[in-house]
Amino acid sequence: MQTDTLHEKLAEECLEWQISDSAVKQFRESMHNIVATVNKKFRLDAVGIENSDIIRNLDFLMDAHIHLAEMLMAVYQFRIWHDLLDEAICYAQSIRGRELYEKYFIKMLKTWMISMYGYIKPPEVNELFLSLDWLLRNVYELFESETNEAPISSETSQLLNFLFANDKSKVEEIINSFYNDKKSEEAVVNQLIMPALVEIGRLWGENKITVADEHLATASLRSLYHVFFKSHYTGIRWNQRIAVCCVPGEEHEIGAELLSLYLGNRGWSVNFVGHSTPEGEIIRMLEQNTPFAIILSMSITSHLPALSSLVYRLRGKFPSLNILAGGGGFRQAREIIYKLVDAMPSSFEECNILLENMVKSHA
Repeated sequence: MQTDTLHEKLAEECLEWQISDSAVKQFRESMHNIVATVNKKFRLDAVGIENSDIIRNLDFLMDAHIHLAEMLMAVYQFRIWHDLLDEAICYAQSIRGRELYEKYFIKMLKTWMISMYGYIKPPEVNELFLSLDWLLRNVYELFESETNEAPISSETSQLLNFLFANDKSKVEEIINSFYNDKKSEEAVVNQLIMPALVEIGRLWGENKITVADEHLATASLRSLYHVFFKSHYTGIRWNQRIAVCCVPGEEHEIGAELLSLYLGNRGWSVNFVGHSTPEGEIIRMLEQNTPFAIILSMSITSHLPALSSLVYRLRGKFPSLNILAGGGGFRQAREIIYKLVDAMPSSFEECNILLENMVKSHA
């Protein structure tokens, strides 16, 4: 079944789904206990020759169950059913690459439903079951579906080959050549570096490269783009400080780091706050040195509840603070996030222009 057909099927059925605030609240309060129960069940059931594939991938699955819980929390709280399907297809591809197929996925969903029933009672648990039951009824279609991966350019393909070969001089040569051709730092980021990082993530997700391969390639690219931005400093200076921050729980910080380097080259004094910084620590940092604006980065919609909570606290603590947001996770939930923040730039250049206009409007 094509992904578009599955989306149409989900869109039709989810119209009848009603999730009460009480059900969302109970899931939020029970989420960690539910995950612990699911993981305990899998550890116990993994013993046995017939479950050797599960044993081999147990650490991956334990982490995957945590991410699934975060995704469900976002889906339930904001009723973004379409994202449920996109995430489920990505999850299916990832476990398929580890030789875990429909049988595992069915077992996982049933275990989740049993565990949820242990902590949440009817009628709320029945409301929460609707989305899981839909996935269960469409498991085979999920495994037949493919995400629409954009083809990578020849330059990106070459870049990846040299990254995996740990040939930094060739990688640097490709980056500089690409810049000389495009005359744009943002083109280097959007058309070369980010596609390479996305492809590295995809290859790891589908178990085609090891964790060591992923770490080595990412670290090499990271060191080289720092050199690249340093060599292209513009010399412009703005007398304003901004913060670029990953939302709490966000593990992917490279997009935010690249934005920080880009804006630093455009003259802004940038405080970059990396991945997984707790909400309270972000607030304390801003209290000590309140910036003119903060840009929040979120790569997946699973962190939408964390974004919403952080923005709510920022509004209360710093009413004059300009709040911008961006990242891969904003494509699916754009309408929801647009109501939370002041602006959602779609590019680095647009972000810089928005900040400049905000400064001028306050002058």
